[in-house]
Amino acid sequence: DAWTLDGAAVDLSTYTVTKNVTFTATFTENDDNSSLNVTDAKVEGKDYYLVIGWWECTTINEDGTQKYTSYLTEKEVRLFYSNVILYLQAKGATAADLANVSVRDYSTEKVAEMGEKVAADGDVNIMIGVGKNVFSGTVLEGYEGTNESKFSTTMGTTPTDRYVALLSTANDLSVNVYDWLNTETGKQAFTKQLKASDITLVPERSNEINVTVNVHGDALATTTLTDAETAITMPAITVAEGYEFKGFALTEDGEVALKVAADAELKYANVKNLLTEGSTTIDLYPVIEEIPNTPILNVYVQLQDKYLYDYEAKLLEARFLSTLTTEEQATVKFNLVSGAEAEFTAAITAATDVDVVIGGNAALKKMDSYYDDAASLPNVGAKHFVSTNRKILITKTTDNFELAKKLYDFAKAEAPEFEIHVAFWTKNGDWVTETEEALLKTNIENVVKNELHLVEGDTLAKYNVTITFVDVVTDDNKVATLGPATKALREGKGTDLIIGCGGNVDSASGADITIVEKQDIDEAVVHFTNKSARKVALVNDNYLTRLIYETCFTAAEEVVA
Repeated sequence: DAWTLDGAAVDLSTYTVTKNVTFTATFTENDDNSSLNVTDAKVEGKDYYLVIGWWECTTINEDGTQKYTSYLTEKEVRLFYSNVILYLQAKGATAADLANVSVRDYSTEKVAEMGEKVAADGDVNIMIGVGKNVFSGTVLEGYEGTNESKFSTTMGTTPTDRYVALLSTANDLSVNVYDWLNTETGKQAFTKQLKASDITLVPERSNEINVTVNVHGDALATTTLTDAETAITMPAITVAEGYEFKGFALTEDGEVALKVAADAELKYANVKNLLTEGSTTIDLYPVIEEIPNTPILNVYVQLQDKYLYDYEAKLLEARFLSTLTTEEQATVKFNLVSGAEAEFTAAITAATDVDVVIGGNAALKKMDSYYDDAASLPNVGAKHFVSTNRKILITKTTDNFELAKKLYDFAKAEAPEFEIHVAFWTKNGDWVTETEEALLKTNIENVVKNELHLVEGDTLAKYNVTITFVDVVTDDNKVATLGPATKALREGKGTDLIIGCGGNVDSASGADITIVEKQDIDEAVVHFTNKSARKVALVNDNYLTRLIYETCFTAAEEVVA
């Protein structure tokens, strides 16, 4: 633009040089694509050649600055638009075609709001600048209904990659443009001005489907797929008692290649990745495996006032199960029997399978012990029960001695700490305020103390129980980082409950956390400062975490004190 000397503009044609001086050139960045419209609006009835939408979060931070997610600006989108035009021209687009390209700004505060606006227009082919949750966090669907219709790349000055999404409303042209954008050169379209010589066309996807699927079961069912929506015919598959259906293999007696339920509805999208190159036929063979026959460890516990209460027995069970594998946990059953010696002895006598017995000395002396000396059985260790005047015995007829011995050794030793781990995900107090979080923590503690019948002066240390509360802070409050952050808690053991999460906490494209179940938090308990519905997720299901989950998040139960 000009030459300057000490910050002042200088006309070199008239300036007289009398000593050594340094002139500085100043430049103004030129937007050569300034004529391109990237904030177009849909015109009803117009036949569009290609429709591309873009998104940037419009939230304003508390300090008044803009919150950025995609870091896309109109100028950067115009750069991208000009590169797309080069690609379309290379494909033979006419001036009339290019006049019917629409690039629209769908920027909103929340991704869900963006999805609603895009869905309302109903004709957007490709979205750029979106997050990984473009499908899980919105009403939008991917091309051919798959979550694979997105990829991430650098866009403009964004410090983290953002996503390009091919929507279910895509046409053949947009599918090809999407495929080009996913190439090395195509990804450069977001960050630099390309030349016509940089453009290399990518081949069109074939929309023709001609696949034969043979499903073997009680009979053979054959389906010829000519489109993506036809359902594959499924034969009856008989599974004998003691066996379970695991999925389908590609060869008889092969390993599972397609893990689905026996009654699943399969379409082309489910099997297309199973096709070998050049093949148009798939054979699916059911994989049926015998369920391992592990004997149930039946534990009988005598409940008796002053000696052993039901909540103590349930705590012992939860504490012991926490030391076992998932497979082992499924084979343990605690049977609680209330009554004195006569009633308890009668219950044991009537039972057909008894492995471990916990109860009073008088009752257990009459039973046949795996060990020789039934008269000197060990007491159950401290902090399992307030009274240690309870004995433990492995029966002589146990059919699961290895697991019975684990419980035997566990119960007679000092009870290890039982931790209830609760994670809050609050968006720095926006989703669940500090006041609401404090009330929930108090409520949770009171529920556990009441359940364990602690009186004034007692603490949870009476039963060696602790409650740990953790605030999970994630990068820009993105649900995609909630999963790794939560799984890393407790040195990789994870957490028991997540409070303040959304419905996508267990979605593969959300937090991807394996949970037992989730539920809304009643608005009378948490008032949702930003009007966004929050949930609580039960990650680990045991006696006390289940109690918290079912008690502390509805208005009817909030009055615990």
